Amino acid sequence: MKAAIFDMDGTLLDSMWVWEDLADEYLLSIGVEPPFDLREHLKPLSLLDGCYYVKENLSVDKTPEEMNKDMEEILEKYYRERFQLKPYVKETLELLKNKGIRMCVATATDDRLVEMALGRIGIMDYFEFIQTSNSCGIGKKDPKFFQIAIDKLNLAPNDIFVFEDAVHCVISAKNCGLNVVAIADESAKDDVEEIKKYADLYINDFSELDLEKLK
Repeated sequence: MKAAIFDMDGTLLDSMWVWEDLADEYLLSIGVEPPFDLREHLKPLSLLDGCYYVKENLSVDKTPEEMNKDMEEILEKYYRERFQLKPYVKETLELLKNKGIRMCVATATDDRLVEMALGRIGIMDYFEFIQTSNSCGIGKKDPKFFQIAIDKLNLAPNDIFVFEDAVHCVISAKNCGLNVVAIADESAKDDVEEIKKYADLYINDFSELDLEKLK
């Protein structure tokens, strides 16, 4: 193991509980009834891509960019003030740093919100770079997203471990030849068996991670 790529929401941060209902609640607030399966369609998408999906499939007067801005304003308070690290994250980052393991964050969340949360919590300095879907123009369901991170690290995929909670990201990372450690999160409880099929390791939280076994 020479490098680690961390997802943010649901992996580093305990934050998926807000994302779970964000689109439904937003649409109801502007008088649009969300379909029952909207959450499943939006799961693999970035916020902006999700707004484009909503615009294409529902009768909404606002543009995707306007919806994205509205929802970012809702999310901002959480990232600026409320979201906290999941258990044993800080300890794990410190151990990896002490072992000389390079680290980065690869997330579908907007750059500004990422910097807001990780800066407030005080862990930005652990990471060489932050890669977002917006900054590279590719969603995490597409293996090209992870290939960009691999290229930035300039390492062989089998020297890199990815830490993820969502099944579509686990599959995408595996399709790039990366090692994947899946982190349990309530938002992915219905996908646990599929996640375990693809991930190299599944843990409930970072206290279960034995770094000596990640070779």
